[in-house]
Amino acid sequence: MRIISGACTLLFLSHQSHGFQIAPPSNRMVTRVAPSSALASLTEGAAEASSGYAAIQYGPDMEAYAKGFKTAFTEISCSLSTPYVGALPDDLIGTYYRCGPAMFSAGSLLPPKNSLVKPKQPPVPDGTDPSRMVLHPYEGDGAILAMTFQGEGTATTRFRYIRTNAFTNERKKGKKLYTGMESTRSSNVGVGNDFPLPFYRHHLLTGLNKLRKNTSNTRAIFFGKKLLSLWSGGLPYKLDSLALSTDGRSQLGGVIKREESALGGKAAFDAQRNRLLFYGVDEDSGSSQLNIYEFNSKFQPISDNDGAVQVKLPGLALMHDFAITENYAVFVQPALKLNGMQYMLSKEPGKTLTMDVEPSLVHIVARPSNKRAGEIATFQIPTDGATDANLQFVNAFEEQDGTVVFDAIRSDGSNMQGANTRWPWASSLGEYQSLSSKKSLWRYRVHPQNGFISKDCISNDQIYFGVINSDFSGRPHRFMYAAAGALGEDVAPPQGITKYDLNSFTFESWFPESYEFCGEPMYAKRRGDESEDGGYILSVLYNGRDEFSELVVLQASNIGAGPIARVPIGIAVPHGYHGCFASNDDANWTFEEIERRAKLADKMETRGSMWNEVKSDFSGLGLRFDDMEEYFGDLM
Repeated sequence: MRIISGACTLLFLSHQSHGFQIAPPSNRMVTRVAPSSALASLTEGAAEASSGYAAIQYGPDMEAYAKGFKTAFTEISCSLSTPYVGALPDDLIGTYYRCGPAMFSAGSLLPPKNSLVKPKQPPVPDGTDPSRMVLHPYEGDGAILAMTFQGEGTATTRFRYIRTNAFTNERKKGKKLYTGMESTRSSNVGVGNDFPLPFYRHHLLTGLNKLRKNTSNTRAIFFGKKLLSLWSGGLPYKLDSLALSTDGRSQLGGVIKREESALGGKAAFDAQRNRLLFYGVDEDSGSSQLNIYEFNSKFQPISDNDGAVQVKLPGLALMHDFAITENYAVFVQPALKLNGMQYMLSKEPGKTLTMDVEPSLVHIVARPSNKRAGEIATFQIPTDGATDANLQFVNAFEEQDGTVVFDAIRSDGSNMQGANTRWPWASSLGEYQSLSSKKSLWRYRVHPQNGFISKDCISNDQIYFGVINSDFSGRPHRFMYAAAGALGEDVAPPQGITKYDLNSFTFESWFPESYEFCGEPMYAKRRGDESEDGGYILSVLYNGRDEFSELVVLQASNIGAGPIARVPIGIAVPHGYHGCFASNDDANWTFEEIERRAKLADKMETRGSMWNEVKSDFSGLGLRFDDMEEYFGDLM
């Protein structure tokens, strides 16, 4: 285990930290401690633990990291998990969800026994058949992990693939059917193929087609008693909150009028009014239409403006993230050069689009609940030689004078060199550094009337997946958490957990062993606590040496102390993307309730090959069955 803490000045963090040096920089204290006896036992003896400790000085074990891109051939219907280190606190109550790609060899989960169509090719180990391998982890079929905590010292664990149309088709055929992005993935397009999340996320041919594969692998959202999985470029999938079985594509209760419409891979939570906002972009070469949707606590469109606004944007607007404040939705549109001929002929992003050195645009759009709903103010972001494409928003808020402030993780792809389509993609540090952009934390400030104000670097350390306590979403926040690379400012995969205090300008980090890698940290509210950092941080940790995954639980107020509990998941869960924690009573089910629902879901799937594939309209009303609860949930 490694503990790091440090102090610096905002717009700041100017220390140099290249690895875990024997003589650390004077403004960054580095303390190393040997693994605990329990962890040493797990790693089969003190000698091995000592060897792992020595490896800390040399950065991440990249062969161990690369094993996190192995297909999960096993699902977990329902299992009771007990910590093997520490204990789960009794005030951690709720359900943690996380989404991510988990199938990298297409069609590698057999369909039900009585399926009408049997695959000609059985599942094969990754790398055995190159024709079935995806060319980037992002193209892998999505799966969702859920762990429910009842405050009794255990967790109820589930892990299940999302039965998207594409997943079901390839599952029946036993081969890869969707190749629309392969030309792009084979091209040197910088952050377009970034790790872990690329900027080019879908084919530019709109609608339902075999070139745009909706893997539903990017983000899990639980709100208003409903669980959704999101992907940039298609409709979300609605899932059963307990069993994780797939109900089908959702048009959000009919708010999204056309099934071929695209939704973004992010939803933003308004903590003060208990609302959720989505967005989608109808992309076109000349201009694009931005659609913003706002829902109340019952997951129904708000009454103002029927919960939706539409805004015209210049050119082809490729945007995969956004943030909200009390009055606005905030977007950044990067400058792109478009090849008109390729757009007509192929619409392949790698051939059609090029990152432009021109300034990106920040759009401040009045939310559907705003009296000036749909009004937009657009300003240029001064360029500094790096693109503002592929921003990951952490949070946004308004200051007293109306200035909009937003923090975001920025990607600078100048270090990226070529593309590697060979699985497992990044088994050496050099390979990873050629595939993943330099990432850093920035603060932007813009006034809706007076224009752009500033863009400043908060931290130049390599970080990923920035989050806050969701109760502070859309309003000023003090603390932020992120997955951190182990080599300071140098590019390295997400591995440890860092907490930033943006008031005192301090940070602290915890790093596991060199062969262990944490994903997105997620803030979990402690029952009865209303403070900003009084809860817990949850993160899925992948152990690449022993090839298994676990959930680590840290105290949000003391990240440097390391996990207070480590809970085995039971299988190796591949590196994932985004999740959420539902801390209300709507997501606090008993093991028996979840087990019954899971058994029912398994039985229903084995009864017929058409399970989860019904897409017919209902009674001529233009409603699919999976939308009925969204319309008439209070009556059903």
